[in-house]
Amino acid sequence: MRKHRHLPLVAIISLLLSCLAMTHAQQQSVVEVNKRDIVFLVDGSSSLGQPNFNAIRDFVARVIQRLEIGKDLVQVSVAQYADTVKPEFYLNTHANKKDAITAVRRMRALEGSALYTGSALDFVRNNLFTSAAGHRAAEGVPKLLVLITGGKSLDEVSQPAQELKRGSIMAFAIGSRASDEDELKEIAFDSSLVFIPAEFRPAPLQSMLLSLLAPLRTLTGTTEESKRDILFLFDGSANVMGQFPAVRDFLYKIVEELDVKPDGTRVAIAQFSDDVRLESRFNEHQNKAEILNLVKRMKIKTGKALNLGYALDYALRNIFVRSAGSRIEDNVQQFLVLLVAGRSTDAVAGPASSLKQRGVIPFIFQAKNADPDELEQIVPAPAFILAAESLPKIGDLQAQIVSLLKAAQSAGPVSGEKDVVFLIDGSEGVRSGFPLLKEFVQRVVENLDVGPDRVRVALVQYSDRTRPEFYLNSHMDQQGVISAIRKLTLLGGPIPNTGAALDFVLRNILTRSTGSRIADGVPQLLIVLTAERSGDDVRGPSVVLKQGGAVPIGIGIGNADISEMQTISFIPDFALAIPTFRELGTVQQLISERVIQLNREELSTLKPVFLPSPSAGVGSKKDVVFLIDGSQNAGPEFQHIRTLIERLVEYLDIGFDTTRVAVIQFSDDSKVEFPLNAHFSKDEVQNAVRRLRPKGGRQVYIGNALQYALKNVFQRPLGSRIEEGVPQFLVLISSGRSDDEVGESAVELKQFGVAPLAIARHTDQEELVKISLSPEYVFSVSTFRELPRLEQKLLSPITTLTSQQIQQILASTRYPPSVIESDAADIVFLIDSSDAVRPDGIAHIRDFISRIVRRLNIGPSKVRIGVVQFSNDVFPEFYLKTHKTQNLVLEAIRRLRFKGGSPLNTGKALEFVARNLFVKSAGSRIEDGVPQHLVLFLGGKSQDDVTRHAQVISSSGIMRLGIGDRNVDRTDLQAITNDPRLVFTVREFRELPNIEERVMLSFGPSGATPQPPGVDFTSPPRPEKKKADIVFLLDGSINFRRDSFQEVLRFVAEIVDTVYEDGDSIRVGLVQYNSDPTDEFFLKDYSTKRQIIDAINKVVYKGGRHANTKVGIEHLRLNHFVPSAGSRLDERVPQIAFVITGGKSVEDAQGVSLALTQKGVKVFAVGVRNIDSEEVGKIASNSATAFRVGSVQELSELSETVLETLHDAMHETLCPGVTDVSKACNLEVILGFDGSRDQNVFVSQKGLESKMDDILTRISQMQRISCSGSQLPTVRVSVVANTPSGPVEAFDFAEYQPELFEKFRNMRSQHPYILTADTLRLYQNKFKQSSPDSVKVVIHFTDGVDGDLDDLHRASEELRQEGRCQASLV
Repeated sequence: MRKHRHLPLVAIISLLLSCLAMTHAQQQSVVEVNKRDIVFLVDGSSSLGQPNFNAIRDFVARVIQRLEIGKDLVQVSVAQYADTVKPEFYLNTHANKKDAITAVRRMRALEGSALYTGSALDFVRNNLFTSAAGHRAAEGVPKLLVLITGGKSLDEVSQPAQELKRGSIMAFAIGSRASDEDELKEIAFDSSLVFIPAEFRPAPLQSMLLSLLAPLRTLTGTTEESKRDILFLFDGSANVMGQFPAVRDFLYKIVEELDVKPDGTRVAIAQFSDDVRLESRFNEHQNKAEILNLVKRMKIKTGKALNLGYALDYALRNIFVRSAGSRIEDNVQQFLVLLVAGRSTDAVAGPASSLKQRGVIPFIFQAKNADPDELEQIVPAPAFILAAESLPKIGDLQAQIVSLLKAAQSAGPVSGEKDVVFLIDGSEGVRSGFPLLKEFVQRVVENLDVGPDRVRVALVQYSDRTRPEFYLNSHMDQQGVISAIRKLTLLGGPIPNTGAALDFVLRNILTRSTGSRIADGVPQLLIVLTAERSGDDVRGPSVVLKQGGAVPIGIGIGNADISEMQTISFIPDFALAIPTFRELGTVQQLISERVIQLNREELSTLKPVFLPSPSAGVGSKKDVVFLIDGSQNAGPEFQHIRTLIERLVEYLDIGFDTTRVAVIQFSDDSKVEFPLNAHFSKDEVQNAVRRLRPKGGRQVYIGNALQYALKNVFQRPLGSRIEEGVPQFLVLISSGRSDDEVGESAVELKQFGVAPLAIARHTDQEELVKISLSPEYVFSVSTFRELPRLEQKLLSPITTLTSQQIQQILASTRYPPSVIESDAADIVFLIDSSDAVRPDGIAHIRDFISRIVRRLNIGPSKVRIGVVQFSNDVFPEFYLKTHKTQNLVLEAIRRLRFKGGSPLNTGKALEFVARNLFVKSAGSRIEDGVPQHLVLFLGGKSQDDVTRHAQVISSSGIMRLGIGDRNVDRTDLQAITNDPRLVFTVREFRELPNIEERVMLSFGPSGATPQPPGVDFTSPPRPEKKKADIVFLLDGSINFRRDSFQEVLRFVAEIVDTVYEDGDSIRVGLVQYNSDPTDEFFLKDYSTKRQIIDAINKVVYKGGRHANTKVGIEHLRLNHFVPSAGSRLDERVPQIAFVITGGKSVEDAQGVSLALTQKGVKVFAVGVRNIDSEEVGKIASNSATAFRVGSVQELSELSETVLETLHDAMHETLCPGVTDVSKACNLEVILGFDGSRDQNVFVSQKGLESKMDDILTRISQMQRISCSGSQLPTVRVSVVANTPSGPVEAFDFAEYQPELFEKFRNMRSQHPYILTADTLRLYQNKFKQSSPDSVKVVIHFTDGVDGDLDDLHRASEELRQEGRCQASLV
């Protein structure tokens, strides 16, 4: 039994009172009690065993026997748990002791297979401590939980335990010796409330009865709340219309947790929209019952506008005043709890500033369309804003706000306000002292006033790598921080790289997003604890850290270097050195006092000291970037590239002030593995290199990679010191010739001052010479195994070339002129995508540009294309250098989407293309004399000046072509083109094809492909026209709210807009459904894309409580995919049903979907939010047409995938009326296993026996996946294993039944079981004797190979070649 070492003061006093009461009780046979609600949560898992369960059951009955049970006295509830929770009875079930004890004695063990304590704690909090279950919250009755468990939880308990504490539930934890003591401490309200009896038997449990009863009878958990005034100011506008009951319930639950009384917490309530409606002043309803009754009866205020600024000002002038009951003048803390569900229609900055000056602490619930930037003006830090996922889920934040309201103090600038980060050495050298290190950190934290507006704490562990354990905004109370410290485990690693860790803290911990208040001037204290000398440079990162506003304190233990600690520390006097971990206790008080004393005022008197480090020679400063091929071509020899980099790094002087290294991988695209400012020690760089794995990809785009390196690594923010004159080297390692043009990128890189060294396999010298600094730095190899011979040849230029020498070489380089063909041109399409053009206008413009591009000779040395959209802002789609082939350009154009926006700023767009498109870096060949063309599409009048920017473009020699519809201002177009002959107008953009020839002619001789003499011009072959009948079935129930349904309609319109091209024969129908379907329009109703999209946009949301997808799909089959509705099923036109649903159907839709598929209709299914992938898969025809997203906002991201699948479906030839040929769908599964030769696998791997029944059952119940028609697979399983003396079979192929499991268990007596080539041959022979038409599957559980590995590989290959066999080793 545990001793009570740290019982809270209130509990000690209660214990003394309890002892007196118990003595009296023993004399008078009466037990002294007070009101409390107690829940017993008892382990009912199978692992506990029946004798232990019986002892626990009797113990609970004895505890209840000693309590005074009654409606106005003590109420008890009992629940069992294992993998689920079973309430035996609730708090309000039994009103007397006899009934409660009788119910306990009747309990039978749940016999669950697993122990999920975390889930059980959540269940208790959410279901047993509720008013419905009998908890007396309105009376403020204490909530106590007694957990009795016999093992370690299989799920996470930390968060559920924290939620218990936040909900003021005081937990006792009683565990067996098999339990995890740290887990029990985390769950318990206090470590003194953890009990571990010798065993779960009557005598040991009885011996701890009195120790449990004392706090159980008397503990209240909290001292009386201090005085505070809390105003709840909630959005009552149309933003919360329809969801106000959820908001009201949320407010009710918060108030229910507060100690409302005249001398304690006072509450005021108001709603606001265009003005404020005061529901209750601070002095109006001064007890909990009154205020809760008021909240129950509250109605929504309503109002369209949301004047948040006015509401804040009103609160200051009319509520936070003495006349309204506020005690602000008596220095009682004032709180404002604000709910905002939309953007304010007035300014908030002024009233927010006044709020802060008055010392009011604001907490804000951000919901729906509230603007976080606007809300941040009100609060002292973003941590005071709690974001609600949705208004119906706002109740999830209740425990958090109650905890904050009870803990928060003044939000004004106070001396206790600081951010404290512990940076602790987690390398192997610390292992023995790690528990003492944790205890030291915990002791320091126990002395800090932790809270969101006081002290925040973070902790980072490091060695040769860095691991943040928790951030400054992870835990907002002391208990949460201490719990996280207790759970720390050693990171491990060979050596501590303190410099890199310091840099990590600055870049990743002292940031606003991770909770730092550095931008608000809050002191940033960093406590560094290390036991070894750093493996990298500490001076550079410590200088940057101190200059960035951090205050480091260095503590060196054992082998740590005191001079390093002094270098790191803010001032040398802050550094400490102790000989062993045991001495940490002697400096703990000193560190605690220093942390407490270092406030803003104190730090303002101190200046950081920057100690010098041994000066590094100027010549040792280098920035070296390795640009390495990670494609499939390089993959087999990638380890040789990695080894070369490691060996080169070994020769270099790596450090912050010496040589810096970066690595980029490339193939189809490029990826920074680590930049120049990531690692500042040799070991750290080499470790990062060892972790490299080839990224894959089929293409080798060196030109793009060179450009990427220039833009993404050779830049000052990414660690490059090019502006300081430090030599810049790029080492390129490629597997072959580039699949794109390298010339321009290489020239740009070298002109920037970078010295490239080029290594390639299987390539010609010409390309490498283009790339490299000079021909002497070109290296060819036939295989990457030859790389070691290049080490010294690479090191020589890297270690000897200075910046001046590099510049001299570059200055003497003559770059060959670019190859430009006679029909070359650079054409930029600038497209008005404003509100005036509308989505259908963009669709016509997109189709027109595609027609033009198909007639151009696209290529790097021929015609290049760029596209930009604009409205009030500019949206570049792709640049002149982006796409090198016609197919890639057409694909990019196909993806163009309407942007929207107003007003129209054409001048701004013209300036953008002049500065960003018609320039060399974007791929323009303007300097080489290649014709430059701008094609402008305009649908309205510009709101800014176009003349000045048009003149700039004109003076650059760019030809301007203007195309507009009837709404365009011709004056604008003529000012831009400066030539009426280059202005083309159409009545509507749908008429663009009428001017196609005139536009082509305007490009002159350069744009179109030259026409050979005597041959008529023919455009490239166009894709085959598409035919399809598509019917959309849309969930119109409350699964989608009205605004979400609009997103669904936008998605449908976008699908139609993209898939329906000129000349296509596509018919579309649409049905909306809830519990029954509504026909919006049929396939026969509309014949053009515009008509269809207009009809989609006119669909009105139905609403409704239930969605019956089964009824909807059946309706499509009977009423839409029929000739009378416009279906061309009989003409073999592809038939497609497109279902979009937001939740599970009230009736199973799988059968009707199968019937629709058998009719010849391909069923697409998109599930959104509250439906899992399995349900979606049941609706879709197959897995390729099943899609799921987490929200309607993610539908747009699904467009490309859906379109590709839809495109394939529209090109299939369907045979109506002919269903799939029914084929046998049989599987035969062998399940085998092996174990160590010297152990019985059933003993060493206990999970094998316990899980096998479940595994066999799940295999045998496999759902149809690739079976044709409506067939379900027939699955037969056999369990067999091999021993040195031959095979042992539990049972032959059979459809699994539970009684077969006993045959498997009989295999326990024969062992050892082995995995050799003979084992696989055993499986192969067994399959030969089985049905030839079945699919064969082997699942083998193994702890390692027992025979020759090569023999095993050969046997495995023979098994695969045998036929349809899939083997899986687990």
